Amino acid sequence: MSPMARLVVTIVKGIAGIAAVVAIFCPLGTWTQILTFMGSIVVLLICHFVRTVLDDNYIDEHMKDGYWPPKPMDWNPLPERHDAVEKRENSSSQ
Repeated sequence: MSPMARLVVTIVKGIAGIAAVVAIFCPLGTWTQILTFMGSIVVLLICHFVRTVLDDNYIDEHMKDGYWPPKPMDWNPLPERHDAVEKRENSSSQ
């Protein structure tokens, strides 16, 4: 990463930290405070987007294994077991 990009990422980290503190400690008593809270959330989202674009390691560090499992799920219906079919037939015949 270039020194300029590293400087921008460091500044964005600082801005995100300040926005997080504002979002956490902002009381929600008036409309101005609510708008301040919403603005700090928007700033956090912008900082996150800027870091994903500029910082090469940001996604790798924070994604871990991700939400989806590594192996795709099998969405086919389960095969019918013969013993379950026999129990149903026996219980329905009684």
